[in-house]
Amino acid sequence: MIFLIAPKDFRDEEFKIPYEYLTNWGIKITVVSSETTEAIGMLGMKVKPDISLDKLDYKNYDGFVLIGGAGSVFYWNNKKVWEICRYFNENKKLLAAICLAPITLVKSGVLLERKATCFKDKRALEEFQNARVEYLDKEVVVDDNIITANGPQAAEKFAKAILDYLKKY
Repeated sequence: MIFLIAPKDFRDEEFKIPYEYLTNWGIKITVVSSETTEAIGMLGMKVKPDISLDKLDYKNYDGFVLIGGAGSVFYWNNKKVWEICRYFNENKKLLAAICLAPITLVKSGVLLERKATCFKDKRALEEFQNARVEYLDKEVVVDDNIITANGPQAAEKFAKAILDYLKKY
């Protein structure tokens, strides 16, 4: 499984809680960022990515998880990330995003006429509306192979939804 974090200002709990929860269940996670230098969370957490986005061979993974936080804006218009999102969606592999990261899914086109949630932010909600995504005001939304969550308070439920999905497939 791939966890994508921004090089700066990813949301600490949105990374830490799902990472620990899933690795405790034996899920192998590769942490990816735009570079391999230490990434810094909004609350000061430091994470050394395993590999840079440009060197990632994503087709060998079962899931792609986009971690949120203010820094997730960094990937909203990243064509490589869009390509990965589209690949995972087309191949019905797990695609998950939390907080503001679902906007990357919106912009990649994979959420068109799907149900999802995100951090309740005016700009994010406009992106949902403009892309014909059905926004649900819930902590976690599962729509087939896509799981979205609305913020740090939903991090544990997000992790559980990911594990539940992986157990089914």
